[in-house]
Amino acid sequence: MMRAMIKRDLTLAMRSGGTWLYGLFFFAVFIALSAIALGGSLNLMRPFAPALIWLAVIFSAMLSFPAIFQTDFEDGNLAQFKLSNQSLLSLCMAKAISFAALSILPLILATPLAALVFDMPLQNVMATMISLCLAAPALAIYGVLSSAILAGRQGGGFLIVLITTPFIIPLLIFGVEAINGYAQSALAAPELRVLIGLSLISIAVGLPAASAALKAQLE
Repeated sequence: MMRAMIKRDLTLAMRSGGTWLYGLFFFAVFIALSAIALGGSLNLMRPFAPALIWLAVIFSAMLSFPAIFQTDFEDGNLAQFKLSNQSLLSLCMAKAISFAALSILPLILATPLAALVFDMPLQNVMATMISLCLAAPALAIYGVLSSAILAGRQGGGFLIVLITTPFIIPLLIFGVEAINGYAQSALAAPELRVLIGLSLISIAVGLPAASAALKAQLE
């Protein structure tokens, strides 16, 4: 069942006319504006590059958070899903996987192109991509959680920012610090282990919370 839900989301995204690429477009705009704001000086931009790329990924992902459940709520699919006695936890997990594949993975794959703008060393590029991959489950699950809490509400973009920011700040802190840790300890960097722990916590806590929030919205 979960595989069918993931396949459905991916198929609908491919038929949506490229709306799933909006986050990637925002990512490119954010990187370009950051480079312009820093004057285009490579010596000035290079130290800030990992943090700017992390911020670009987070803001681009947050742009898509409201839509995770909104369409299904409006067209009645969520209500039908609940009436069929299917597991809401499985639905939330499927949504997280779909969101990670459609909205976060393209941003991670675009990281090397952003790194070229900032002239990042190859080692820092690898560290940034690894840290983003390790944090991707948590980022996707917190997106699902915030969307479940606000399902059916119009104009909830600002509320989503308020809800998700406390969860995302630790990801940002340890994600950026992981770049320095990778330079010293490679994959044994403690910051990378912290990111793994944060993702595991999000799976253990965030998914059940998202399921409970979705159930409350549908009652």
